[in-house]
Amino acid sequence: MYLGICNNTGLVYEGMSSADIPSIPAPSVTQAKLILEEADWLDLPKGLTTDPIRWLFREESFDPVTRTRRGRLYVPQAGQAQPNQQRVGLHPYEDPMMRQSGAGGKVAKTLYTFSACRTLLDMRNQGQGLTLALGNASAASPWRIIQSEALATGSVLVTLKSLSVFAIVPAVDYRKIATEHHPAVAEAIDRVLSSAFRETPTSVVDHCRAALTVLLSRWLFQSGHETNTALALDLGALAQRVEARDMTCVAKAAQIVARLHARGKPNEQHARRLRSLEVGDDEFALESVGLALREFGWAVR
Repeated sequence: MYLGICNNTGLVYEGMSSADIPSIPAPSVTQAKLILEEADWLDLPKGLTTDPIRWLFREESFDPVTRTRRGRLYVPQAGQAQPNQQRVGLHPYEDPMMRQSGAGGKVAKTLYTFSACRTLLDMRNQGQGLTLALGNASAASPWRIIQSEALATGSVLVTLKSLSVFAIVPAVDYRKIATEHHPAVAEAIDRVLSSAFRETPTSVVDHCRAALTVLLSRWLFQSGHETNTALALDLGALAQRVEARDMTCVAKAAQIVARLHARGKPNEQHARRLRSLEVGDDEFALESVGLALREFGWAVR
């Protein structure tokens, strides 16, 4: 299955043997980048006209409740200059009266052309579990591939799950936090948001541990439960003191994040024969930061 985008109008064409049939209604098409390592975030597409040799995602459906998208994935057509000239059927959006018909009912157009992304199916687990960035360098969002299928037409259909941190870590209501604590809290949360789903699990856990240390210590001090000494404690000690104040869920989550942080150290892994941090561990750490904000009443409602 092929897909083409006119370099002049942006109209989309498709077909089994070539991209020559107008795609009606016009689909939503986005450049895509498979994220295999942290450095890949520095190599996002720069736009179709200036950086066309990139993957494309054609959206078929979007569910805002479950935050999932389904669509077809394409790669630049091999052996073709980008863009290249093709003969295509008349597009009703461009010529509704069909007055420009040429030989065989087709007209010449210059298209960026793409073919089904069989590359993904050749990867381990057909790419399931990998992260796909949609968009370009000016604005991109991370999505996890949770299912991949080969359609009868030869197309590659993928189901994506949003990895947006804003669905996990709520916005902070700084009106509920003492003014002197604003800079420390803001810096800690910004680091969490910047690292989420873009850095390694170890790095994300580290940032979440630092954020939880700030949140728990400031909550204890602001609530009158502790003196300034709380601002110098590590996360394990803070979790014990928070648990004593009936914040059991926050305390237990913080203790687990502290343990995960220790697992990120090679010496700790070797000494205790622990596995290294993986995708999923970072998501737990992010959820723990969100839990703390909600439990302390510091989340925007």
